[in-house]
Amino acid sequence: MKFQHGMTLILLLALATGVSATETSPPTFPHDFWGSVTTDGAPAPAGTTITATIGETTYGSIVTTKAGEYGSSSRHEGGRLVVSATDGHAGETITFLVNGRAARETAPFTPDSTTCLDLSVAGGSTPTPGNGGNGGGGGGSQGSTSTPAPTQSAPVTSVGQASLPLSETGEVSAPVTVRTGDGAGSLTVGEGTRARDKDGNPLGEVTIARADAAGLPPAPRGTTIGFALTCGPAGAAFDPPVTLTYTLSTEEWAKIGGAAPKVMWYDPASKAWQEVPATVDPATRTVTARVSHFSIFALTWADAPPAKATAAPAAATPGGETPSGPGSQQPKDGEIPWVLIAAGGLVVAGGLAAGWYFLRKR
Repeated sequence: MKFQHGMTLILLLALATGVSATETSPPTFPHDFWGSVTTDGAPAPAGTTITATIGETTYGSIVTTKAGEYGSSSRHEGGRLVVSATDGHAGETITFLVNGRAARETAPFTPDSTTCLDLSVAGGSTPTPGNGGNGGGGGGSQGSTSTPAPTQSAPVTSVGQASLPLSETGEVSAPVTVRTGDGAGSLTVGEGTRARDKDGNPLGEVTIARADAAGLPPAPRGTTIGFALTCGPAGAAFDPPVTLTYTLSTEEWAKIGGAAPKVMWYDPASKAWQEVPATVDPATRTVTARVSHFSIFALTWADAPPAKATAAPAAATPGGETPSGPGSQQPKDGEIPWVLIAAGGLVVAGGLAAGWYFLRKR
C-alpha cells in the first residue's frame, strides 16, 4: 500500500515538472527606440511621457529628460524606449503616444532590434482614449460598435524618399517628413503647402540624402562645411517654405566649438554659396532652416582664426632705452665688443707714442 502511494506521488511530481517545463519559453528580446520628438513643429519639453502600445495594450514607456529628444543613440547616455512585447507580436504595428496623443509615426515590432524614429504630434491632435470600457455617452443605439481609430492619409516618417498626398487643388493634404538613413537630416512638408516641380506641375514626392563630400563645390574662404544634404527633385518649389533640420551627435556638435553654425545653399547659376536664415538650438543640437526651393544645402561654420605669432621683445640698453636700427645688435653675454677693443688699442698706441716722444726729447 505504501509502495503504491509512493509511486502515485512520484508520478504527480513528474507531471507537474513536465507541465512547468512546457509552459516555460525563452524570453523575447525587446525592440528599443530613440530619436527626436516634436509637438506642432516645436521640440517637446522635458518631462514628456512617450508610451508604446500594440492594439490596446501598453508594452513600454519613457519620460524625456531633454527637450526634443527621447532615449539616445548610446546606451551610456540614457535609457531608450524599450518595447517588451512577445514573439507573437512580431510584425504588428506599434503606436506611439506623446502625452496621450498619437504620433504620426508608427513602426512594426521587431524583437532584438534598435530603431531611430523621430516622433511628431500635431498640436491639435485628439488624445487617444485610455484602455478600458466605453464612457457614459448618451442615447447610443443598441448594437453600436466602437469608432475605429482614424487612419493617417499621410505616410509615416520615411527614409530617403516620401510621397506627397495631394488634395484636389494640388496642395499637400497632410504633413510629410522624410529623413536621411542616419537621421542627421530631415525634411518636413507641412499641410497646405503648394508643392510644384521645375515645370510648375504638382509634386508627387520628395527625396533627401547626405551629399558626397568629395563632390561638393569648394567652401567659401574661411568656412568649414560639416556635411551637406541634397534635396530633390532639383528645381522643386514650395509655398510656404518647407522645414530642413540638421540633427548633430554630441561628437559632431563638439567639432563646431564656439562658432555659430549656418546653413548655405549652392546656386549653380552664380556658382556661389548663399546663406539661408536658420535657427540654432544647442539644447537639442539642431539647426533648422526654412527653404522654398530644392538644391544642395550645407551646414557650415566659420574657421577659427589662426594664432598670432608673438615677437620676442628687444633687449634694453643700460640706460633703459631699447636700441633700434640695423646697427643696434647687442653683444652676447661674455663677448667684448670690437669697438671697445679698437678704442683700447688706440689708447695704448697713443700712450706708447707719447712715451717715445718724451724719451727722444731727453
